[in-house]
Amino acid sequence: MCRLLAYLGETVPLEDLLYASDSSFVHQSVEPRLMSLLNLGGFGAVAWDGTSRRPDRPWVYRTPSLPVFDRNLRALAHKADATALLAHVRGVSYDEHETVGAQNVHPFHFPGTPVAMVMNGTLDRFGEMRYDLLRWIGPELVKHIEGTTDTEWIYALVLSGLEDPAAPRGVEEVALAAERALGILRDVRAAHGIDTQSPVNLALSDGRWLVATRFTYDYGWYQDASTFFGGEREYDYTTLWFTAGSAYGEHDGAWTVGGGDRTTSIVLASEPLTVDRSRWLEVPEYSMLVVGQHDGELRIETRELGI
Repeated sequence: MCRLLAYLGETVPLEDLLYASDSSFVHQSVEPRLMSLLNLGGFGAVAWDGTSRRPDRPWVYRTPSLPVFDRNLRALAHKADATALLAHVRGVSYDEHETVGAQNVHPFHFPGTPVAMVMNGTLDRFGEMRYDLLRWIGPELVKHIEGTTDTEWIYALVLSGLEDPAAPRGVEEVALAAERALGILRDVRAAHGIDTQSPVNLALSDGRWLVATRFTYDYGWYQDASTFFGGEREYDYTTLWFTAGSAYGEHDGAWTVGGGDRTTSIVLASEPLTVDRSRWLEVPEYSMLVVGQHDGELRIETRELGI
């Protein structure tokens, strides 16, 4: 299973988000605590720096190798700062038919589109569904699909729900587009008689806001125990956690957000970045987290997904 990380808030060194804590995001690529299998399919990040010359344009880093072995990533993280981040370690099935390559590494960020997306989960029997989705995906977006992952198609489906995918969009429009996409996927699954558990935890951002879902189709209807996800039953409801407050960093010897009356930063991850989970909240099942900015503060809302 994949691991995802999202951040929005005050300027923070990437090294602090990716490497510094005792259960850091990079460490989770080889020793995840809330899953039983390693992540072996690559690493990617999209980061925005609100203090840079082009704050609306992120830098993108994607590689099919694991981050724990990546000297270039470590050097970049030591130097670069971010006010928003989507990062992802891709998990793949242990199967000779699995495609491992840069074209399948998250985050997905189509050219000319401000919104980027990562996903933790998988759509069972996606190959049967793939081309049915063309009905809802705009031709200007289909041409950018390069890989074989369900995530890239879901990303294109979400973008197709926006009035203009190439223009800056508000958080509410993107939240509605994400929920619409989940509804379309539900209907396509039903049309194919697909009723096995399929988690779809999404995180989307354009550097100014954050939208995330914790959702699964057909919870409790497992694949055969010999399959990749059948073996993950101990952790079968794909996890998602967040912590919010002031600037993320080392506070009183612990890596966390600071206290105070103002919420200016949020960290969202498949599993907490620290062994101690006491300062983290679990995102409720079947819900969407919508994070926007207003007067220098973050407004965080949890909404039930009625899909």
